[in-house]
Amino acid sequence: MAKTTMQLVAPLVVLMALAVATITVTVAGADTSAKRRGQEIHLFEVTVRMLDDMDDDYNYQLLATVLGSVDAARSATFETEPGTFSAFLTNNQARKLSKVPGVLGVRERDDPVPTEGH
Repeated sequence: MAKTTMQLVAPLVVLMALAVATITVTVAGADTSAKRRGQEIHLFEVTVRMLDDMDDDYNYQLLATVLGSVDAARSATFETEPGTFSAFLTNNQARKLSKVPGVLGVRERDDPVPTEGH
């Protein structure tokens, strides 16, 4: 009976080692594959159509259509003024925002800005 147990242990050890190696490779590659799918965050400048009756939350409301809420839009926004705002977005979010009615243009900013907290 002891010989049968020993015969099973060796293959189990090999299978466990392969499982650990697979998990390690998957976790290590997850970060780079996410970046390839447009998940890296950049600062974008957004130009919006000016309206006569624009309220203070207009820019946030446009951004909320992509981010899900005005609160999320406020936390992603770097600066805002009538007709334009800058926000920390992924490339995918910027692409979606560019298709929102009222948005005239979305471009990545070139100037360096503080990114603490983003």
